[in-house]
Amino acid sequence: MNDIHKKHVHYTAFTFGDFVYLKTDVNQEQWIVTDIELRPNGVCIYTVACGSSTYTGYDFELSTLPNESKKLGL
Repeated sequence: MNDIHKKHVHYTAFTFGDFVYLKTDVNQEQWIVTDIELRPNGVCIYTVACGSSTYTGYDFELSTLPNESKKLGL
């Protein structure tokens, strides 16, 4: 098979448009995934946006559920 026709499949924890929460955010604001950067060794770096703010981080820093204890200051 010619190299130009090889296909690659990448699996990510989140995809474009997913709503996520930053695990370390004390306000537990809802963010949206706006960019995904694939790096060697299966590392994914996500850019998320909340209003005019953006954050770039790894999948282990994000969650699909808010951390209510963080929001309560616990």
